[in-house]
Amino acid sequence: MLLFLSGRILPEVFIISSVGIFIINNKLLSILVAILLLSVFLFYRFFRRRKLKKKREQQEVIPPITTLLPYDEQLNQLNDDLKPFGFAYDPYQDIFYSLLNCWQREVGYCRLYDEATAPLSMIIDCEPIRFEYAGKRWMIEFWKGQYGMTTGGEIGIYYTSGPDINIPGLFNGTFYHCVKDQDRINMSFVLRKNGNILFTRSDYHWWLTGFKLGEFSYPSELTMDIALDLYDHQMRDAFIEALRKAGYTKDEYYVKGRRVYVNFTTPHTAQPLTRTHFTVSIMQRNNEAFCNAYKELTKDYLETIDKLAVVRNYAPNMYSRILNPGKSSQVFSTFNRLKYFLSDPKDHGEE
Repeated sequence: MLLFLSGRILPEVFIISSVGIFIINNKLLSILVAILLLSVFLFYRFFRRRKLKKKREQQEVIPPITTLLPYDEQLNQLNDDLKPFGFAYDPYQDIFYSLLNCWQREVGYCRLYDEATAPLSMIIDCEPIRFEYAGKRWMIEFWKGQYGMTTGGEIGIYYTSGPDINIPGLFNGTFYHCVKDQDRINMSFVLRKNGNILFTRSDYHWWLTGFKLGEFSYPSELTMDIALDLYDHQMRDAFIEALRKAGYTKDEYYVKGRRVYVNFTTPHTAQPLTRTHFTVSIMQRNNEAFCNAYKELTKDYLETIDKLAVVRNYAPNMYSRILNPGKSSQVFSTFNRLKYFLSDPKDHGEE
């Protein structure tokens, strides 16, 4: 048997060695030599198989896509794919961003949404700043961190003139509506990672966002330099007082007329209870793995548009994940349960 195997795998070595065994008079020594030869054979087979496996993996390279659409058509296709999810792609900064009239505008905001982020792979800092102005309760919230396969930041503006809601076993607190068009403000932010600029955003909006695909970060690595043009001095003063109550010191914000600059580095308000050390560890491990898989799959392409064409063709599940760069619809799933307890927002002038 040994002679047969040796003749199939290592003919010269094993045939000569096997003959040597038979001419050894000492039976014990013959057995030891046989064991040694068998060990050599097994090691050889193990490393041979590993080498062949590695060679096969190297050969399984994604072939180049030779039928790519013209750039403009690819961009239009990507934005058509993104639109149902409430987002679009900015090729100049290579980021995704939220549309003005996206479906998320219909679901308002409450604390439950922040609590849902960590279990859904969004490890983000949340900073709600609540204040009263013009007979309504307002909330301007900042977010930054890792949103699945993207690193991003957000600013959202919400208000309500209705009462808090109390749903036993589900939610007890304030539900805010997204502001109407005439109540939007000019706002901007610069998102930095370890001091280096990732991107900038500026718009007259109610929900200003930006997300960088394939970038993996921890929230502590990110800072947001925020600028908000508030309506008047009364709104400005109410917002500044809320900043102070939240824990912001004078070296973390700056005021110029109606404009307030905020440096959002470390959140001062309580973070979601679901963002535990265990949750962060598991979700960030998955997020980093997805980012690395995306980079490996698209390493032969320079433009994100071309990279996404590769992902669309060869990894449709990953492509589906990419199409929802910010908070997924699952974050807002509780709205369907909450809305039956909400008074009509038209009664309060929010919609």
